[in-house]
Amino acid sequence: MQPFTRRDFHVDLAASDRINRRLIFKPVTHDEADHAGIDASEILQLDNPRPGFSVLTRTLTLASGLVATLETQGDDPAALLARIETVLPQQQFRSVDGTTVALSYRLVPIGNETGQPSAVHRELLRGEAEIAGFTLALRPAQVKGYPVEIDITPKTADAELPEDLLAVIGWSWSPLRRKKAGWTGKIKVRGREPELSRAIEARLEKTVAHLTHTLARPPAAYHDAMVRARWGVTLRRAGPLLFFGGLIAGSASLTLVDIPQDSIFNLLLMGAPPLLMFGAFGMRDTPSLEIPPFPRRIARAAWQPQTGTAAPETLDVRPT
Repeated sequence: MQPFTRRDFHVDLAASDRINRRLIFKPVTHDEADHAGIDASEILQLDNPRPGFSVLTRTLTLASGLVATLETQGDDPAALLARIETVLPQQQFRSVDGTTVALSYRLVPIGNETGQPSAVHRELLRGEAEIAGFTLALRPAQVKGYPVEIDITPKTADAELPEDLLAVIGWSWSPLRRKKAGWTGKIKVRGREPELSRAIEARLEKTVAHLTHTLARPPAAYHDAMVRARWGVTLRRAGPLLFFGGLIAGSASLTLVDIPQDSIFNLLLMGAPPLLMFGAFGMRDTPSLEIPPFPRRIARAAWQPQTGTAAPETLDVRPT
């Protein structure tokens, strides 16, 4: 406990779970005037699942409800606390076009030639933002090489978003798919850590900027501004179906061509089907065979129904 009590972190015995070897520390309130540089509540959690191995997690919560975590693992709790304190709380929150983005990381030591950790890099675990009544959550893939998953959840039940809302940003963004709680999509990001996390953060910021600008205006304005990009997304989504349709048409046309049995072209045709099959099943993100809807002007007046309108302020004027 010494490293924690020296830094004014005291155990919350009521919240801790001593049987499962989990200690919860009492909340510490930060404001912009102290070293944290941001108004947030901080809670430390120390887990010791087995002797010689500990996990320290810092949870920061803003008044708006946004949460950002920072975790690290190792054998020495004092070293873990010192590692956590190298990242200031304000570094886990960014402002993108007026929208606050909460970033959760895992601190991973980088070893040098002797095997001793010489540096630490931040591996992104989650990104979250509140935009115009929608909650945006980004989750990097747990398996290397797979796309990042992004969820958009509305605060009202009758909200509606077009499928190409994120795909108009670029080829790396997939169309949205409807799910029970909202919509889900994917972002393709290539690379290895630590460059991978920085690339994901850059595309997250681009996504937040696009949604902040788009959701602040009526849905009809989105169609007027993005009509060419929306048609481009429609053609992109129709690509896999057109490709396989072209293969079928090409195969049918080969019956009209006389190909010698000893021709190399005939050998290639015989080997093409299994190669195409292996290629299709080897893809990490299999394209959808679909007939995409044509982009149309959105008739709704707002992205989600208004729950109520605030009453105008009145000025109380009293005679002196």
